[in-house]
Amino acid sequence: MSLPNELLHSIVEYLAYVPPLPGPHPEPLHRHVSPELVALSTVNRRIRQICLPFLFAYIQIRMFKDVENLRDIQVDVLQRFTKNLSIFYIYSRPEEGDQILSQTMPYLKHLTYVQITSCHARIPLLKALLGHPTIMTILVDKLPHESLAYDVDLSKVVLEEISMGDPLSSTVERYLDRGMRLKSLKLVEPELLNEDFGFKTFKGLEELRVSTALGHISFSWLSTLCSINPTLNELSLIDGRKLYFRRHTPIFISSFVDRIRQQGLTENFDIDFVSLRRLTGHSLQDWHVIGLTITTTFRSSSLVEILMLISSSFPKLKTLILNTNHHKASYRVDDLVSTFARFSSLRVLYLHRVRKRLNFGSKLESRMPSVQQIGSASFEELVDHAERGLLLFTSLLAKQVRSLDSIYIEDLGYEHEESGSGTRWRLRGWLHVLNGNRELVGRLTRSRNYS
Repeated sequence: MSLPNELLHSIVEYLAYVPPLPGPHPEPLHRHVSPELVALSTVNRRIRQICLPFLFAYIQIRMFKDVENLRDIQVDVLQRFTKNLSIFYIYSRPEEGDQILSQTMPYLKHLTYVQITSCHARIPLLKALLGHPTIMTILVDKLPHESLAYDVDLSKVVLEEISMGDPLSSTVERYLDRGMRLKSLKLVEPELLNEDFGFKTFKGLEELRVSTALGHISFSWLSTLCSINPTLNELSLIDGRKLYFRRHTPIFISSFVDRIRQQGLTENFDIDFVSLRRLTGHSLQDWHVIGLTITTTFRSSSLVEILMLISSSFPKLKTLILNTNHHKASYRVDDLVSTFARFSSLRVLYLHRVRKRLNFGSKLESRMPSVQQIGSASFEELVDHAERGLLLFTSLLAKQVRSLDSIYIEDLGYEHEESGSGTRWRLRGWLHVLNGNRELVGRLTRSRNYS
């Protein structure tokens, strides 16, 4: 291959990782090595050398064999490339595993981030991590052993999340006093909070997750809370039961809800999740919607109108999750693509069960034959047909939605679509947009369940 190393590096860097799946705490980028990166690393020795920094930037420990593999990796590879380490405490022989990890730490000279999941961090390993000169952050999902709160500087430790329905425990307060930071605070009874809550201090707090219920949430305390906790810049509203947004209208989305009501679209979809961010200021008007999850309903026949209202109401929207599982209508592909093109800031689009909403029409018929045209196709041909349709639709989106970086597809169908019987299949995967020609790279993986 005659391309210069600088260009090859840029290509590999672009293809190296996929965005995280939706969730309350997106994982570090290095977690998600793309299939394309693995495939590229096997092409030849030159390209493999370019891929190595990306392949070994993130290491995950899930079992004791992983600990042994880490010990046996060439020291120079660890020294040069490893930046993130994730430890899941489900491996056997934990004491021996901790000892090996502690002995390996000095070789990880560029390690900056460690995540410990599913267990209380044991003291010997945690002390080895705290003493490592380059580690900046140790993210834990459970509090370490209580004795650490008395004699150790915990400024590197970040507790992933605590739920606040009751006052903070004395143990948590002791950890915070020793320098521990809190990444996310989940409010489980936010309707009970008053202005006094705004005066609480949570060191390092970045995100507030509000689990909505039936009662009204005033948010009268939010401006004061932001001024006292300046690192707080993300707010998530989670409506797991799809009831809150039907009964109440938070100020952050009030104009959008008003327009939905004016156009009679209230019963056409549910808002499941709203993500907001503030860049400057502390007032409620300084929060902007950057993420949205909506699920269309059986009554809905107005997907285009809904998307148009979303695009005009939330110009800073970066992530949209659209679930049309319960939708019945179909739409001309050209109309959907031109509607999505109105999203000027959209970076990541998740499409769940959108295939049956697509009507390719005569213009695209030669590129995407209808189901009737494929007649008594085999099972594999049916899945191939579905995949071609999804790839055609997303390729059109990539060319028209100029801000779009990535699309996640998840779709399923049945061997006998009309009756919903027979073998069930699923297609899912990441597709990434190459900025130059706006072509898509990536693939959809398929699986099947026999019924």
